[in-house]
Amino acid sequence: ILISLALFGNYYAYDCIGPLADHLQRLLHYTDTQLGTLNAIYSLPNIVMVLVGGIIVDRIGTRVATVVFSLVCLVGAVVTALSPSFTVMAVGRLLFGLGAESMIVAITVAIGQWFVGRQLGFAFGINLSICRAGSLAADLSPTWAHRLYDQGWQPPLWLAAFLAATAVVC
Repeated sequence: ILISLALFGNYYAYDCIGPLADHLQRLLHYTDTQLGTLNAIYSLPNIVMVLVGGIIVDRIGTRVATVVFSLVCLVGAVVTALSPSFTVMAVGRLLFGLGAESMIVAITVAIGQWFVGRQLGFAFGINLSICRAGSLAADLSPTWAHRLYDQGWQPPLWLAAFLAATAVVC
């Protein structure tokens, strides 16, 4: 459950840009292209990084790799929240991407190590359900965290960084 909650934070932080798009356009004058870039830059390193991440998991172990990758995600989420500068946010999203998919690989390996036989499919199903709840929470965050959204673009990103920190703890 704890590693799935870690991925809840990961999925939330990934999906936090979409609900914030109107704020970023209105308050920071970001273009549609810039918003698309903030989402796409996450995927750029993962064309290769998931392969490298898998090797890292095999070399340093699942537990250590999960902590390292979740720390990289946390740093990326914090950098994203720090500044209204598009460049700084893009760097944060890139850093987040460097850790996020490899963290998913490490957690998938952990689940595979902990569960065998018939329970493995069920464990993966629970994990993905909790992960997707993170996406749903981000998508619905303008309603349940409206007080943060009322304060501007930065508080919702700090919420995402907080959930990334929770992922490290989990």
